[in-house]
Amino acid sequence: MPRKPSTAPSASSMKASLAAAVARSGMDESALLRAATKEAFERALVLLTTSYADFSPEQQRRIQAAVDSAGSSSTATRAKPAKIPREALPPRFWLPHSGATWSGRGRIPGAFLAWEGTVAHTEWKKTHPDQRFPSYPG
Repeated sequence: MPRKPSTAPSASSMKASLAAAVARSGMDESALLRAATKEAFERALVLLTTSYADFSPEQQRRIQAAVDSAGSSSTATRAKPAKIPREALPPRFWLPHSGATWSGRGRIPGAFLAWEGTVAHTEWKKTHPDQRFPSYPG
């Protein structure tokens, strides 16, 4: 299959048109380039905002990834938000024989798991069938 010639302007033709635009406008090259970049950005933004819903979900993901990666490539790194210090939760459960306490959140401490298989747990469970561990007396 023969290759079709590209309709996109080549780098040399773009450079020549930039030089001609600089000569016509009387602006320096960097100012003209900034203006052209700003105009191109605004045109791309208008196109994306007006027709974003027309893209397929895969295309939307690719656009979002391109936008996100372009934003993260800046020299300034994003600072993580500071962790909010949390106050300790009051204990809800207590093992009378060892004095170990647990707030009831997160993983069950090993002392509580070990206590579940003991004779003391079995005896306590007879009088408290609806509870798993003894409540903290406070």
